[in-house]
Amino acid sequence: MTVREPKNAGEIAEAAGVARNTAEKYLTQLVEADKLATIQRGRETRYYPDPVTQYFDQIRDLVNDHRKDELTAELDAIRDDIDEWKEEYDVESADELRATVGDDIPASERQQRRHDAEDWDYYEHQAMLIKQAIQLYDTIEATRESRIASAN
Repeated sequence: MTVREPKNAGEIAEAAGVARNTAEKYLTQLVEADKLATIQRGRETRYYPDPVTQYFDQIRDLVNDHRKDELTAELDAIRDDIDEWKEEYDVESADELRATVGDDIPASERQQRRHDAEDWDYYEHQAMLIKQAIQLYDTIEATRESRIASAN
């Protein structure tokens, strides 16, 4: 579930220390469960984590692991960090910050700017997930409570 590039069954079997046919059996089950997606490269099937499932799993985890006020505070902290980068580097986006790496600045400063731009991208992604978690928080909680009530 952590691969960055799609892998074939043989590569996955080797990494997992299992036989290829065992890997193929479980990979098929994971595809059917919408945990993995596939792409064809010639005659070869490659597997990778389903991005939609990962997206919703991340939102569910945020709702499960945090109260709404904690999510709001984290979103505020992310915005503060991004605002600091905007002010410090006089840019409006992570890509604008990356473009300054070519400026005549010391190597350590270029490295720091690349690092901050990567963090900025990550924070933007996290902010999007947190916003969605906040918006869906009450619906998810109500659905969970309804399911528990109907089970009793």
